Amino acid sequence: MLRFLKCPAVHEELYIITWFFQNTPANPFANKMETKHQQYDDLVARRKKCCVCVGLCNPSVKELRHLDSDQIGPWTRLHGDLNARLMVIGQDWGDVNYFVSNGGLDKLNNPTMKNLELLLNSIGISVSLTSYGNCDVGLFLTNAILCLKTGGMQAPIDATWMTNCLGFLKNQIQIVRPRVVVCLGAKAFDATLKGFGLESIALRDAILDKEGIEILDGVRVFAAYHCGARTINLNRDLRTQKADWKRIEYALYSKEY
Repeated sequence: MLRFLKCPAVHEELYIITWFFQNTPANPFANKMETKHQQYDDLVARRKKCCVCVGLCNPSVKELRHLDSDQIGPWTRLHGDLNARLMVIGQDWGDVNYFVSNGGLDKLNNPTMKNLELLLNSIGISVSLTSYGNCDVGLFLTNAILCLKTGGMQAPIDATWMTNCLGFLKNQIQIVRPRVVVCLGAKAFDATLKGFGLESIALRDAILDKEGIEILDGVRVFAAYHCGARTINLNRDLRTQKADWKRIEYALYSKEY
Protein backbone atom coordinates (compact mmCIF):
# COMPACT_ATOMS: atom_id res chain seq x y z
CA MET A 1 0.00 0.00 0.00
CA LEU A 2 1.27 3.50 -0.81
CA ARG A 3 0.53 6.51 1.35
CA PHE A 4 1.44 10.10 0.57
CA LEU A 5 2.46 12.20 3.59
CA LYS A 6 2.74 15.98 3.48
CA CYS A 7 5.92 17.23 5.17
CA PRO A 8 5.30 20.50 7.09
CA ALA A 9 9.01 21.13 7.70
CA VAL A 10 9.56 22.79 4.34
CA HIS A 11 7.87 25.73 2.66
CA GLU A 12 7.23 23.93 -0.59
CA GLU A 13 4.82 20.99 -0.58
CA LEU A 14 6.84 17.81 -0.41
CA TYR A 15 5.27 14.40 -0.59
CA ILE A 16 7.11 11.43 0.78
CA ILE A 17 6.18 8.02 -0.55
CA THR A 18 6.18 5.49 2.26
CA TRP A 19 5.60 1.79 2.03
CA PHE A 20 3.43 -0.01 4.52
CA PHE A 21 4.12 -3.74 4.63
CA GLN A 22 2.11 -4.65 7.70
CA ASN A 23 -0.96 -5.57 5.63
CA THR A 24 0.94 -7.44 2.93
CA PRO A 25 0.17 -11.18 3.01
CA ALA A 26 2.98 -13.75 2.99
CA ASN A 27 1.48 -15.13 -0.21
CA PRO A 28 0.96 -12.17 -2.61
CA PHE A 29 -1.78 -14.13 -4.41
CA ALA A 30 -3.71 -15.07 -1.26
CA ASN A 31 -6.02 -12.07 -1.31
CA LYS A 32 -6.52 -12.42 -5.05
CA MET A 33 -7.60 -16.04 -4.63
CA GLU A 34 -9.83 -15.18 -1.71
CA THR A 35 -11.41 -12.44 -3.81
CA LYS A 36 -12.11 -14.86 -6.68
CA HIS A 37 -13.90 -17.29 -4.37
CA GLN A 38 -15.76 -14.48 -2.66
CA GLN A 39 -16.87 -13.03 -5.99
CA TYR A 40 -18.16 -16.44 -7.00
CA ASP A 41 -19.99 -16.93 -3.68
CA ASP A 42 -21.59 -13.51 -4.09
CA LEU A 43 -22.69 -14.41 -7.62
CA VAL A 44 -24.26 -17.66 -6.38
CA ALA A 45 -26.09 -15.69 -3.68
CA ARG A 46 -27.46 -13.35 -6.36
CA ARG A 47 -28.61 -16.30 -8.45
CA LYS A 48 -30.47 -17.76 -5.48
CA LYS A 49 -32.36 -14.50 -5.01
CA CYS A 50 -33.21 -14.00 -8.68
CA CYS A 51 -36.86 -14.30 -9.71
CA VAL A 52 -36.90 -12.22 -12.88
CA CYS A 53 -37.88 -14.85 -15.44
CA VAL A 54 -41.52 -15.78 -15.90
CA GLY A 55 -41.80 -19.49 -16.64
CA LEU A 56 -38.58 -20.57 -14.90
CA CYS A 57 -38.10 -22.03 -11.45
CA ASN A 58 -35.06 -21.12 -9.38
CA PRO A 59 -33.60 -24.20 -7.63
CA SER A 60 -33.49 -22.11 -4.47
CA VAL A 61 -37.29 -21.89 -4.07
CA LYS A 62 -38.68 -23.42 -0.90
CA GLU A 63 -39.90 -26.61 -2.58
CA LEU A 64 -36.53 -27.34 -4.23
CA ARG A 65 -34.10 -25.71 -1.82
CA HIS A 66 -33.03 -29.02 -0.27
CA LEU A 67 -31.72 -30.08 -3.70
CA ASP A 68 -29.93 -26.81 -4.49
CA SER A 69 -26.22 -26.28 -3.91
CA ASP A 70 -23.65 -23.55 -3.38
CA GLN A 71 -22.73 -23.66 -7.06
CA ILE A 72 -24.02 -21.28 -9.73
CA GLY A 73 -26.06 -24.04 -11.33
CA PRO A 74 -26.65 -27.81 -11.31
CA TRP A 75 -24.10 -28.55 -14.04
CA THR A 76 -21.33 -26.78 -12.15
CA ARG A 77 -21.72 -29.30 -9.33
CA LEU A 78 -20.06 -31.82 -11.63
CA HIS A 79 -17.05 -29.69 -12.49
CA GLY A 80 -16.60 -26.15 -11.22
CA ASP A 81 -12.89 -25.37 -11.04
CA LEU A 82 -12.57 -21.60 -10.52
CA ASN A 83 -9.06 -21.77 -12.01
CA ALA A 84 -10.16 -23.76 -15.05
CA ARG A 85 -8.43 -23.35 -18.39
CA LEU A 86 -11.58 -24.49 -20.16
CA MET A 87 -15.20 -23.43 -19.61
CA VAL A 88 -18.02 -25.23 -21.40
CA ILE A 89 -21.37 -23.46 -21.72
CA GLY A 90 -24.59 -25.24 -22.56
CA GLN A 91 -27.93 -23.65 -23.40
CA ASP A 92 -29.89 -24.73 -20.32
CA TRP A 93 -29.54 -27.59 -17.86
CA GLY A 94 -32.98 -29.17 -17.77
CA ASP A 95 -36.44 -29.02 -16.31
CA VAL A 96 -37.91 -29.26 -12.82
CA ASN A 97 -38.91 -32.92 -13.12
CA TYR A 98 -35.40 -33.93 -14.20
CA PHE A 99 -33.95 -31.92 -11.31
CA VAL A 100 -36.21 -33.58 -8.74
CA SER A 101 -35.96 -37.09 -10.19
CA ASN A 102 -32.15 -37.01 -10.03
CA GLY A 103 -31.81 -35.29 -6.67
CA GLY A 104 -30.53 -32.04 -8.16
CA LEU A 105 -27.78 -33.85 -10.04
CA ASP A 106 -27.23 -35.02 -13.61
CA LYS A 107 -28.17 -38.39 -14.98
CA LEU A 108 -24.61 -39.15 -15.92
CA ASN A 109 -25.27 -41.94 -18.41
CA ASN A 110 -27.14 -39.70 -20.83
CA PRO A 111 -25.71 -39.40 -24.38
CA THR A 112 -24.74 -35.74 -24.03
CA MET A 113 -22.49 -36.43 -21.06
CA LYS A 114 -20.90 -39.47 -22.69
CA ASN A 115 -20.19 -37.64 -25.94
CA LEU A 116 -18.84 -34.54 -24.20
CA GLU A 117 -16.46 -36.71 -22.20
CA LEU A 118 -15.18 -38.26 -25.43
CA LEU A 119 -14.70 -34.81 -26.97
CA LEU A 120 -12.82 -33.53 -23.92
CA ASN A 121 -10.63 -36.63 -23.81
CA SER A 122 -9.88 -36.18 -27.52
CA ILE A 123 -8.20 -32.82 -26.82
CA GLY A 124 -6.12 -34.05 -23.91
CA ILE A 125 -8.45 -33.29 -21.00
CA SER A 126 -8.56 -36.47 -18.95
CA VAL A 127 -11.78 -35.96 -17.08
CA SER A 128 -14.75 -38.13 -16.25
CA LEU A 129 -18.32 -36.92 -16.65
CA THR A 130 -19.74 -40.20 -15.41
CA SER A 131 -19.24 -39.61 -11.68
CA TYR A 132 -19.09 -36.77 -9.19
CA GLY A 133 -15.72 -36.24 -7.58
CA ASN A 134 -12.77 -33.86 -7.69
CA CYS A 135 -13.77 -30.53 -9.25
CA ASP A 136 -10.23 -29.10 -9.48
CA VAL A 137 -9.42 -30.59 -12.87
CA GLY A 138 -9.22 -27.47 -15.02
CA LEU A 139 -12.83 -27.59 -16.20
CA PHE A 140 -15.83 -25.39 -15.45
CA LEU A 141 -19.30 -26.42 -16.70
CA THR A 142 -22.21 -24.00 -16.76
CA ASN A 143 -25.31 -22.94 -18.68
CA ALA A 144 -26.51 -19.77 -20.36
CA ILE A 145 -29.83 -20.23 -18.52
CA LEU A 146 -29.32 -21.13 -14.88
CA CYS A 147 -32.86 -21.82 -13.67
CA LEU A 148 -35.20 -24.70 -14.50
CA LYS A 149 -37.91 -24.81 -17.16
CA THR A 150 -40.98 -27.04 -17.19
CA GLY A 151 -42.44 -29.30 -19.86
CA GLY A 152 -39.57 -31.73 -20.40
CA MET A 153 -35.94 -31.60 -21.41
CA GLN A 154 -36.77 -30.65 -25.01
CA ALA A 155 -39.24 -27.91 -24.04
CA PRO A 156 -38.58 -24.63 -25.88
CA ILE A 157 -36.89 -21.72 -24.16
CA ASP A 158 -37.98 -18.10 -24.10
CA ALA A 159 -35.48 -15.60 -25.53
CA THR A 160 -36.01 -13.32 -22.54
CA TRP A 161 -34.63 -16.01 -20.22
CA MET A 162 -31.34 -15.93 -22.07
CA THR A 163 -31.28 -12.14 -21.99
CA ASN A 164 -32.01 -11.98 -18.29
CA CYS A 165 -29.14 -14.38 -17.55
CA LEU A 166 -26.50 -12.54 -19.59
CA GLY A 167 -25.08 -10.78 -16.53
CA PHE A 168 -24.59 -14.07 -14.68
CA LEU A 169 -22.89 -15.61 -17.70
CA LYS A 170 -20.55 -12.68 -18.20
CA ASN A 171 -19.67 -12.56 -14.50
CA GLN A 172 -18.78 -16.27 -14.47
CA ILE A 173 -16.36 -15.79 -17.35
CA GLN A 174 -14.87 -12.70 -15.68
CA ILE A 175 -14.35 -14.55 -12.40
CA VAL A 176 -12.94 -17.81 -13.78
CA ARG A 177 -11.10 -16.20 -16.71
CA PRO A 178 -10.53 -19.48 -18.57
CA ARG A 179 -8.16 -19.59 -21.49
CA VAL A 180 -10.91 -21.01 -23.70
CA VAL A 181 -14.72 -20.88 -23.57
CA VAL A 182 -16.63 -23.45 -25.64
CA CYS A 183 -20.32 -22.85 -26.31
CA LEU A 184 -22.44 -25.88 -27.16
CA GLY A 185 -24.94 -24.81 -29.79
CA ALA A 186 -25.99 -21.58 -31.44
CA LYS A 187 -28.02 -20.15 -28.56
CA ALA A 188 -25.29 -20.56 -25.96
CA PHE A 189 -22.77 -19.03 -28.37
CA ASP A 190 -25.07 -16.13 -29.21
CA ALA A 191 -25.70 -15.41 -25.52
CA THR A 192 -21.98 -15.33 -24.78
CA LEU A 193 -21.29 -12.88 -27.59
CA LYS A 194 -24.18 -10.65 -26.51
CA GLY A 195 -22.93 -10.71 -22.93
CA PHE A 196 -19.77 -9.00 -24.13
CA GLY A 197 -21.52 -6.61 -26.51
CA LEU A 198 -20.63 -8.50 -29.69
CA GLU A 199 -22.80 -9.19 -32.72
CA SER A 200 -24.22 -12.62 -33.45
CA ILE A 201 -22.42 -14.99 -35.83
CA ALA A 202 -24.06 -17.93 -37.57
CA LEU A 203 -23.02 -21.24 -36.01
CA ARG A 204 -21.93 -22.73 -39.35
CA ASP A 205 -19.57 -19.79 -39.86
CA ALA A 206 -18.29 -19.79 -36.28
CA ILE A 207 -17.39 -23.48 -36.51
CA LEU A 208 -14.98 -22.63 -39.34
CA ASP A 209 -13.26 -19.97 -37.23
CA LYS A 210 -9.95 -21.50 -36.14
CA GLU A 211 -8.87 -18.63 -33.90
CA GLY A 212 -12.03 -17.98 -31.94
CA ILE A 213 -13.03 -14.56 -30.63
CA GLU A 214 -11.18 -12.81 -27.82
CA ILE A 215 -13.81 -11.59 -25.36
CA LEU A 216 -11.40 -10.71 -22.55
CA ASP A 217 -7.65 -10.36 -22.46
CA GLY A 218 -6.40 -13.91 -22.82
CA VAL A 219 -9.89 -15.44 -23.06
CA ARG A 220 -11.17 -16.82 -26.38
CA VAL A 221 -14.63 -18.16 -27.14
CA PHE A 222 -15.35 -20.90 -29.68
CA ALA A 223 -18.62 -22.29 -30.99
CA ALA A 224 -19.27 -26.02 -31.13
CA TYR A 225 -22.23 -28.12 -32.12
CA HIS A 226 -24.24 -29.61 -29.30
CA CYS A 227 -23.15 -33.18 -28.62
CA GLY A 228 -26.53 -34.64 -27.69
CA ALA A 229 -27.89 -37.71 -29.45
CA ARG A 230 -30.17 -35.73 -31.76
CA THR A 231 -27.39 -33.52 -33.14
CA ILE A 232 -24.93 -36.39 -33.39
CA ASN A 233 -27.41 -38.48 -35.36
CA LEU A 234 -28.88 -35.78 -37.61
CA ASN A 235 -26.46 -32.85 -38.00
CA ARG A 236 -22.87 -33.45 -36.93
CA ASP A 237 -21.56 -36.92 -36.12
CA LEU A 238 -19.04 -37.49 -33.34
CA ARG A 239 -16.10 -38.00 -35.69
CA THR A 240 -16.72 -34.63 -37.33
CA GLN A 241 -17.18 -32.95 -33.96
CA LYS A 242 -13.84 -34.32 -32.78
CA ALA A 243 -12.28 -32.65 -35.80
CA ASP A 244 -14.07 -29.40 -34.88
CA TRP A 245 -12.57 -29.56 -31.39
CA LYS A 246 -9.00 -29.68 -32.72
CA ARG A 247 -8.99 -25.91 -33.03
CA ILE A 248 -10.05 -25.72 -29.39
CA GLU A 249 -7.16 -28.00 -28.45
CA TYR A 250 -4.76 -25.71 -30.31
CA ALA A 251 -6.07 -22.62 -28.50
CA LEU A 252 -5.75 -24.35 -25.13
CA TYR A 253 -2.10 -25.31 -25.48
CA SER A 254 -0.61 -23.01 -28.09
CA LYS A 255 1.81 -20.26 -27.08
CA GLU A 256 0.50 -18.19 -29.97
CA TYR A 257 -2.41 -16.80 -27.93
